[in-house]
Amino acid sequence: MDLLEAYRAIVDAARAGADVRPLAEMFNKALAGGSLEPGFGELAARLAAEARWESLVSTALALAALAAAAAGLLLLYRRRREVIGFLWLLVWRRGLLKHGGGRPRTLLFDEEVSAVAAAVVVVGVALAVALLLRPAVAEPFSALGLLGPEGRIGGYPTNISAGVPVRLFIYVHNHEGEPRWYVVYIKIAGAGGEPPLPSPPVLRIERLLLHNESWVQPFSVSFNSTGRQRLVAELWAVYPNGTLAYTGRFVQLWVNVK
Repeated sequence: MDLLEAYRAIVDAARAGADVRPLAEMFNKALAGGSLEPGFGELAARLAAEARWESLVSTALALAALAAAAAGLLLLYRRRREVIGFLWLLVWRRGLLKHGGGRPRTLLFDEEVSAVAAAVVVVGVALAVALLLRPAVAEPFSALGLLGPEGRIGGYPTNISAGVPVRLFIYVHNHEGEPRWYVVYIKIAGAGGEPPLPSPPVLRIERLLLHNESWVQPFSVSFNSTGRQRLVAELWAVYPNGTLAYTGRFVQLWVNVK
């Protein structure tokens, strides 16, 4: 199994609701130069199947509970006279209540209200089902940041010597609702030009991040040309269909190289 197939298996298992942290750990080890374990594909398929079954059972139980609650409310409404009478007797204990003759004059005993109550129950069940099936992430996004030599915001170098390595940190956060395979291109350029820059990267950093997971990675680069230069970090993503696309996120740092 190659990395793209493994990535697809991770995304599929995550979409099914499986805990894919062990798969992500094995995948990132392979990205770092290792190799995928022989049973990776079987483990991913098993986790996905188990998650789908658990989701099916949970949904069925939730729908059954909602249906039972709706049926109970409807039954309670239909037997409202007996229930109210019982409660009245329980509190006051002054004898039996008898149904009066003629047409009821209150909403409490209006048969037309039963149709309204049934409609309210149906709408409530529909809303509950929609909440169960709604997407987990309303506004997905990816975030990219550049941290200073100490691994935090601030303290960025402004004057450096040509050929001397500069240590910085890259920060990436995934809030896309599913695992994402990120690729960060580190490029060095002069003035002008909006990312993505056509120049080749001097460094490529990649990592698979789960939903709501952050990643901080140190890196070092050297500037070989003097003058005013900029370091640009571009955030790209590999998608399950195999496309490597620019996310539109970038950060840059201007420095004076002597």
